[in-house]
Amino acid sequence: MKLKRKSFIIINLTLLISFILFFILTENFGKKYYFYKKNSELNKIENSIKNGNNYNLPPDILVGNIPILKDNFEFNNQLKLSLFQNDSWKYNFWFGNDALKKLDETGTITMNFQQRNLKSSFLIRVFKKQNNFIVLCLPLSAIEENLNLMKTFSLYIFFIISIFIWSVYTYYFRKITKYISNIELSLDKISKKDFLEIEPINSNDEFGNISKKLVTVSEELKEYFEFLNKKYESQKYFYNSLAHELKTPITVISGYTYYIKDILQKEDQKYCDFIINECIGISQLAKKFQLLAENFKNLEISEFYLDELVKTSIDKFQLDFSEKNIHVEFFSNSIKIVGDYNLIKVSIDNLISNSLKFTKDIIRISLYSNDNMIVFSIYNNGTNIPLDKISKIWEPFFFIEKNHKIDNWGFGLSIVADVVKRHNGNYKVENKDNGVEFKIILPNILK
Repeated sequence: MKLKRKSFIIINLTLLISFILFFILTENFGKKYYFYKKNSELNKIENSIKNGNNYNLPPDILVGNIPILKDNFEFNNQLKLSLFQNDSWKYNFWFGNDALKKLDETGTITMNFQQRNLKSSFLIRVFKKQNNFIVLCLPLSAIEENLNLMKTFSLYIFFIISIFIWSVYTYYFRKITKYISNIELSLDKISKKDFLEIEPINSNDEFGNISKKLVTVSEELKEYFEFLNKKYESQKYFYNSLAHELKTPITVISGYTYYIKDILQKEDQKYCDFIINECIGISQLAKKFQLLAENFKNLEISEFYLDELVKTSIDKFQLDFSEKNIHVEFFSNSIKIVGDYNLIKVSIDNLISNSLKFTKDIIRISLYSNDNMIVFSIYNNGTNIPLDKISKIWEPFFFIEKNHKIDNWGFGLSIVADVVKRHNGNYKVENKDNGVEFKIILPNILK
């Protein structure tokens, strides 16, 4: 959900909930609070009269004084006369026997009387003082009418405040949205290695600080990528030059060695075979230098079936498998991938070739995928890699021990590592109980 829509929903819900809560609280507690405040006012007046203090009575409070009477009828009649005198006949409130009994027991009582014919009500407090009853009468405004007026007024206030809030929100949110869009656009440009048009935000707040940091990061990344490009070009030139310089003398040495071999006695030809084998090894090394140089080019991305590529690589090594009596197992489903076909093929070939060198008689290859990644795994039942060297086997020119294999130059796994990293993948090796397992893990873009 976009930020604008989220903010719109949150603000509207907040205003609506606040408005509903106001009406609920007003409806349920408005009258109670109103009576609580009026009773508090009568309490102050009663305490002042009992203590004989001078108290300025509010003009709307009526005070009466009647003798203590036990007769119910006479009590009510005297109470009305003491408060309203000649107009007492208009009022029909009445203290019943239970009320008088409570007054006699507690010395004070408060009653609320609704006078519907007069559209008014009274809060009447009666309390004893010496041999008299003091009567306080507090006329109450029509509570329901006041509450309804307050609700109507609050509704108008609610709409006015809502308009004001939305005006402020719209103004500031447009600025915030503009800042966020600017930052998002800057990040998008940086991700695409476009470091030239990062527009700063002129604001003395967090957005301005973030924008300044983005500009700084963009400039640093620009310098870093320029450095890497120069380094890649330098390495590419070095590998290409080295491969070219090796190719010509090796070809000459091989040619003369074949010529010498033809004129030597059979028992002496083994020395020429040794030279020829070493020349073949150096020639293969030159090809790997060229491949390393090729790795610095841009990836040629396409869609292809990785399981078919692996089958092709396995078929290429069938003659080697047969000569060394190596049993090969391959497990896979149909898996489509996005990547550079040629570079991934080289990586698979190098891993198979590496296992071919060190296995005893079993190579087990599996290929599987899930929602996030594609995993190529190759196991051989050769000797475990020493733990102090297992982290170095992906480095160029590193091999565990020297042997007489003509292509053991320590480049195969370094090429695998470079190709996998360029595809945003991962690689690892793990010693097993009876062998070694290599894995390359590539992102599953077609999930």
